[in-house]
Amino acid sequence: MKRIFELTFNDFFNMGKRKILETIRHSEGRTVMAECVISCPPLIYGVSNAELAASFGADMITLNTFDFEKPFIFGIDDEGISLSDTEDFIKNYIKKIEENRMNADYIKRVKSITGRFIGVNLEPVPESVKNFPNGRRVSKENLEKVRFYGFDYVVITANPNTGVSSEDIVKSLELCREILGEEVIIIAGKMHAAGRENIFEPQVVKGFAINGADVVLIPAPGTVPGMDMDTAKRLIREIHSEGALAMTAIGTSQEGADRETIKNIALLAKMAGADIQHIGDAGFSGMAFPENIMELSITIRGKRHTYRRMGYSSRK
Repeated sequence: MKRIFELTFNDFFNMGKRKILETIRHSEGRTVMAECVISCPPLIYGVSNAELAASFGADMITLNTFDFEKPFIFGIDDEGISLSDTEDFIKNYIKKIEENRMNADYIKRVKSITGRFIGVNLEPVPESVKNFPNGRRVSKENLEKVRFYGFDYVVITANPNTGVSSEDIVKSLELCREILGEEVIIIAGKMHAAGRENIFEPQVVKGFAINGADVVLIPAPGTVPGMDMDTAKRLIREIHSEGALAMTAIGTSQEGADRETIKNIALLAKMAGADIQHIGDAGFSGMAFPENIMELSITIRGKRHTYRRMGYSSRK
């Protein structure tokens, strides 16, 4: 079996859910996920954040703020649209959204551009929160679109100030299992203390796995107050005991810190037993500093495998 950093371009298109999970497990803690905001102009003009993250060593790309009611990815869908002419942009933006809604190959095109596994964030935001976009909530309609577009995985989580509790995430997992089944990987958890409970409770993270999460995410050591390597190790042990994979997340804007900080966090997370290491989107313009993605990759798998991932041809 190949390890994730050995996958070629075509491998990313021909692997189902179970094969992907086994590949990650077989890779022994050397899988890199980068999260990117796609609802703003990208860090580098003419190159989407997803493409840039892939080119600096990410194996998995998570699209944050993707709205299933208004599907549009800056850096890809705005190609040929004038950003300086407001009227022209709005007209073409609406036209592109309508095209994307009905295009089953939309995310397959993103995969063909990046050559990576592509996932999306959804949040089980309470109905009492009225100002949250419906296209980003966990719902039957949005989960069916996850399947329609062919996403490889979905991340059920909570951004700050949404009021999402762990109970909300657990309740949403039943719907996820029902609709996504064996087609889409389900990742669930919190990368910071959004919501109303202690995110360090072993029974909480274990509950995500028991209720259907294939991967459970927790904050990486050093990213939230009180989360050290021993705490992360204890939580990961509970996750693994239920047969799920564990993902540690840098979701507290430290993705915009210096490279030494990224290295320290990555080493602690690997010592704790993380199967996947995530780096967030709060650097500049919707993604981590590209060199920090590369630093994370080099720290957990060395330059040889990092350069392999960065350099694989799309023709292999």
